[in-house]
Amino acid sequence: MIRHWLSHLRNAISTPIVTAAGALTPTGPGETYVLPRTHQEQDRLDLQHFALRQFLGSHFLAPVHEPRAILDVGAGTGIWLREAARRWPQARLVALDKDLSLLRTPLPPNCQAMQADLLSGLPFPDASFDYLHQRLLVAAIPLTAWPGVLSDLLRVTAPGGWLEFVEATGQVFHEGPLQARVRAWFETLAARRGLHLTAPLQIPDWLRALGLHPTVRTYETPLFGKAQGAPLFRRDLLASLQSVAPILASVNQVPLSLVEETLTALPTEWERHRTCCGLLTVWGCKP
Repeated sequence: MIRHWLSHLRNAISTPIVTAAGALTPTGPGETYVLPRTHQEQDRLDLQHFALRQFLGSHFLAPVHEPRAILDVGAGTGIWLREAARRWPQARLVALDKDLSLLRTPLPPNCQAMQADLLSGLPFPDASFDYLHQRLLVAAIPLTAWPGVLSDLLRVTAPGGWLEFVEATGQVFHEGPLQARVRAWFETLAARRGLHLTAPLQIPDWLRALGLHPTVRTYETPLFGKAQGAPLFRRDLLASLQSVAPILASVNQVPLSLVEETLTALPTEWERHRTCCGLLTVWGCKP
């Protein structure tokens, strides 16, 4: 079955992948996803990948052994997929995303790309994958859609296969007044698009309701100092906030200059307050 649908998948991409040298697509006003699709966003996502590896020590958390088929949900630039392809050269890997314009090409020979909307259902047969990876999609999945998304991910996972999630929790620890202001702005923007920034905290319970017994780890990722990937996390978060500064100003009806001044002052406040952000890792095996 796996060989059959992977062979079919080679002809399934209806929209061509746009390379890093081509024009990237903007995020439309009616879309749920709040971050841009630009060359700068490609670089930020790759930076984020290295920050997470420095902090977590690995990009492969579930105890996966010799998977035959791997799905990367919301693949972004494809950087995680490439690492997985090197680690498991015998596997077939699929990069799935609603928009493939951020995906850096060409992909390794054992990888394929598919454009599909996770919120509309996964275009795969039941039990297609041994390992499913999803990372930092809180800005793309509305609160009400999470249970259905997780159920569909479980559907395409083979018995004995693993699901793995790495998500920001929306929590801020040791928060200063400027960070509180920015968080309130971003929460307003998220709410306009049906998003809830703390939704990932419910992933463990949603998975338990589906019959899994997940392993759960929670972390405080530092935005101060030089240890544990802090310099990379600072650059990552600041770049993401700067990329949506105009829409933050518009949605919250505040001057863009105020947003820009606030963001410029954030790193100093992070250092002074020793600010951290919440991170959640979850993995579980399908019975």
